[in-house]
Amino acid sequence: MINKILVATDASAASNRAVSYAAKMSVVHEAELLILNVIRDMQLPEELRQAPEFESFYNTRDELMRQAADRILSAAKKTARKAGAKNIQTAIGSGDPANSVAGFARRRKIDLIVVGTRGLSKIKAASMGSVSRKLVDITETNCLIIR
Repeated sequence: MINKILVATDASAASNRAVSYAAKMSVVHEAELLILNVIRDMQLPEELRQAPEFESFYNTRDELMRQAADRILSAAKKTARKAGAKNIQTAIGSGDPANSVAGFARRRKIDLIVVGTRGLSKIKAASMGSVSRKLVDITETNCLIIR
């Protein structure tokens, strides 16, 4: 039985399709829909992030990323409502997207994770990596990948 569906979105076309699909599934299963946007950590050495001259930059960047996440989640929630979803929650994660989604799913006891794929060629996906591919490898939660 599917009681909780988690959909991760970054506002890409594929993740927008995933939001719509997850919303429709939540209607069919009368499931709670959780929509997650993950803010990637900046890849700066810890010493640099703590330097006084970078502190203001880092704080400004974090605030801007949170504002962007709020907009992404607001749009996704609107899409989910249009698809008929009723019980919708949103959340912002941070860090590595696949690890963040997997951890969120584990903590919230999610029954199904829905994510979009960028549709990269096999060669590009192998060399660049893929959030959806990594997620499937690291989580024990069932995953549905939308093209």
